[in-house]
Amino acid sequence: MTVYEHELMKIFGDSELLSADTVSSGKTMISKIGADLRAKIQFVTSGHANHYDSLKVSIIKRNEGVVDEQRFKFSDIIGIRDGVAPYIWEYNATDIKWYRYHPTGIDYEDIQGAVEGYVSMFADETMDMGRQSM
Repeated sequence: MTVYEHELMKIFGDSELLSADTVSSGKTMISKIGADLRAKIQFVTSGHANHYDSLKVSIIKRNEGVVDEQRFKFSDIIGIRDGVAPYIWEYNATDIKWYRYHPTGIDYEDIQGAVEGYVSMFADETMDMGRQSM
């Protein structure tokens, strides 16, 4: 499991909104949120190479493509910490970790809540997500 997959699991592992068949690979995870809808969540940068400071969430209709997208900057959700905007720093592709500040359990819950609030606007209410664990 990569650092990114581990972090996605920490953020969304107990989600009741995402489906039980959620898959992740590298910096990305995809979850079924409706009969034809998927939520794609991925770590992205805001223009500074190797500083992953945001989650990009795309709502995808299987046969038609992207329905909507939103970017969630960690600093917008949990604020500035230790004088810097929180981000995962990838140094030489071998040293990947949170830079200076490591999110707390409450920070992870806040990030999950922000993303789930957005995804819930598109999720099919009739689907039984039955999320156990990732």
